[in-house]
Amino acid sequence: MPRAGRIIWDLSDANLTDRVYVFSLVIITPWLLVSPRVENRWWLAGINVACVGLIRALQLWAKRSPIGEFLHDWYPLGIFIICFEEVSRLSFLVQKGWQDHYILTIESRLFSVPPTVWLGQHGLWLLTEVLEIGYFSYFVLLMIVGGVLYAREDKRPFRQVMDATVLAYLMCYVVFILFPTEGPAHTLAAQHDFPLPGGGPFHWMVQLIQSNAGVHGNAFPSAHVAGGVVSLFFAWKYAPKVGLTLTPLVFLLCVGAVYDRYHYVCDVIAGVVVGVIASWIIVKGWLSAGKYAVRDSRVSFVSQ
Repeated sequence: MPRAGRIIWDLSDANLTDRVYVFSLVIITPWLLVSPRVENRWWLAGINVACVGLIRALQLWAKRSPIGEFLHDWYPLGIFIICFEEVSRLSFLVQKGWQDHYILTIESRLFSVPPTVWLGQHGLWLLTEVLEIGYFSYFVLLMIVGGVLYAREDKRPFRQVMDATVLAYLMCYVVFILFPTEGPAHTLAAQHDFPLPGGGPFHWMVQLIQSNAGVHGNAFPSAHVAGGVVSLFFAWKYAPKVGLTLTPLVFLLCVGAVYDRYHYVCDVIAGVVVGVIASWIIVKGWLSAGKYAVRDSRVSFVSQ
């Protein structure tokens, strides 16, 4: 391959996060272009191409500059948002309708009253605010755990938590496309005929985020729970004191996802399972394109 081509396409020294993103974006883009069910598919395809180019540019910049290295390490925080929003537009790429009835059938056999309804009936202002603290923690959990691990000389723990988070989200995205669900806020709207008591600062912040960045769909499994579990997993593994501090927040996140009517209980359980599986895969090295080597307090990726 000509040198210019190698510069653009050679990912032999890319980390696992780079490879997962590039692979998934390259796979989904042609599928978008040939599917008449997806609105604005050319626009979405353009975003995917731009993301692939950005990842490659950051990878090259990381070799030349500490700033480039930092941005390359942390860019997934932005790509997460882009991919989550895009996948919500692909809900009917495979299926022709929502698949919530399967989950509703399972939960109707487990609960006499839907959990979102029951929790709402017992809602209190203080309960809402406490649970919203847990739900809001999702948006900072990876930054907290990743930041603690990033400050260490050995960057392998940081690389693992980031790789596992990306893998967990990818697993969620695949399910979102193959088994689209819209969540109890929509399917059980008729039974949610009373507002949740709220008004506190965390409730306000969560509502602000959801009203501006929330999506219709992407319910099963809960990607928020999956991401939170990954962060907690690696906190306990490498920084137990941090893990102990964050455990109540992740528990509140799980309950709050149901209380706020964003998710079914099944979504939360599936999110926990996805987070644990993704973390275990990375820790065991079952999905790796190479090995980590420490050089001058930095981690480089060495192909095998």
